[in-house]
Formats: sequence, structure tokens, C-alpha cells
Amino acid sequence: MRKNILLTLLALVSATVSAQRTAHVHGEYSYVVGENDNITLREARHKCIELAKAQAIKSEFGEMITSDVIDTNVETNGESTASYFWENTVAMAKGDWLGDTTEPLISVDYSGGKLTFKAEVWGTAREIVQAKADIKWSIMKDVADKRLPTMTFDNNDRIYMTFRAPSDGYLAVYLIEGDDETSCLLPYPKDTGGRFYVRGGKEYVLFDKAIDAAATYYRMKTKHPQENDQIVVIYSPNPFTKCNDITVNARQPNTLSTHDFQKWLLKCQRADKEMVVDKKWIKIKNTPTAK
Repeated sequence: MRKNILLTLLALVSATVSAQRTAHVHGEYSYVVGENDNITLREARHKCIELAKAQAIKSEFGEMITSDVIDTNVETNGESTASYFWENTVAMAKGDWLGDTTEPLISVDYSGGKLTFKAEVWGTAREIVQAKADIKWSIMKDVADKRLPTMTFDNNDRIYMTFRAPSDGYLAVYLIEGDDETSCLLPYPKDTGGRFYVRGGKEYVLFDKAIDAAATYYRMKTKHPQENDQIVVIYSPNPFTKCNDITVNARQPNTLSTHDFQKWLLKCQRADKEMVVDKKWIKIKNTPTAK
């Protein structure tokens, strides 16, 4: 009887593993920059590559329908006057991009008054066969004595985050600053344990010492007129330790190269099929002050 039960369990595990396929994928995408698109050349390049990866996964594994809440700020004369939210239902690739097998190829063409980016990508991807944990998180800043969701920061604005997961687990938050450097925002620099534990159903407010004495305040800064960075949230019900980064001091986030961060994240995703990786772009504006 025990032998039969063991064989049944092994068969179920084998079926689950085999159902979650990993495949070599290839995709292409052309992105035409519209006349009203407020986007830099670097942003357009990144966007085209990401869309090519999504197309490669869709071609291999298909699509799944999902919804997201989009936040947009309406600006008048350079100042934000209102914020609107709406639900956006989209078809997403039914898989995770695990890594490049060849460097993406990108070409740019300007003809007929149109700027077109074309990306071609090669990599490995893993099929999503079951729903992962549904995490909820938002990026926030102080606006007129209120803390509001946002994707746009003025130079030196403080950043805050809220996070909630459906079950107990572990959380890490990173800031990708261009192609060169990535900063670990969570676990905090003072935390040498390398793990940040979260309880299921509890909403956490991060980067706020008034709520958590162990927290670190962070300010979004740039030397450029405008900078576009990426916030990466990593959650898993299974324990994982943050990447091997370099400690600067207790008041600044630990850092490492973006290349090393991507290698570490790829390794974690391959080892943990329940790991959730979610990303959002933020914009930092460095508007000169009038003298």
C-alpha cells in the first residue's frame, strides 16, 4: 500500500515538472515611435527588446489574460494637476523569460518621418502552468502632505512602497539604475541576514522610519534632466537570500553591477518556480529651479 502511494506521488510530481516546460525561444518586434510618445531613445530601445521577448514567449507558450491598474498623471505647463487610475486588461505572455542565449540585436530606422526600432532576441523561457501568488504593491511619494501612488519623481523626492502578499514569504526590492548599477533597497543596508520576512495578508509600508524604526529612507536622484529607472520586486513563499552586493554604508543601499544582478535573479528563478518577479518603470525629473 505504501509503495503504491509513493509511486502515485512520484507520478504526480513528475507530471507537474514535465508540464512546466522550458524551451529555447526566438522573437522579433518592431516598435514605431509615435508623434505624441514622450519617450527617450533609450526607453524605446528597452521597450522594443521587452516586447520582442514577450512575442517570443507567446509564440512558444501562448497568452493569458490579466488586468492591471494603471496610474497616469495629467500635466499642465510641466506641473502635475491630476492623477487618474483605470483598469487595463491585456494579453500577457504565458511564460517567464529566464535569460538571453545571445545578445539582442537592435536596429533603428528613420524613414517617411517615422522612427522605427526593431529588436530580435534569443533566450530560454519557462511556461507558466499555474497561477503564482497574487502580490499587491504600489510606489508612492509625498504630495501636498498626502502620500499618493506615483511613477514620476522630482529630483530628491523620497520614495515609499506598500506591499501585501497572500501568504507568508520573503521579499526583496531592487532599483535598476540604467545598464550599469543596481541598488538593493530591501532588505535594508543594516540587515546582514539577507532576508526580509513578510506575513500573509499584512500590508507593509516600506522605506519609512516613522513606521518601521529599522527602515531606511531613500531619495530618488539624478544628474540628468530626466532619468528612467526600474523598480524590481521579488517575492517567494520559499526562503531566498539577497544577492552578494557591496556595502557602502548604513544610510545608502548596497550596490552591484546590473549584469551580476541579472545573473543572480536568473539563478533564483530557475531554482524556484514559485518566485514572483514584478517590475515597474519610474521617471525622475531634474527640473532646474528658477533663480
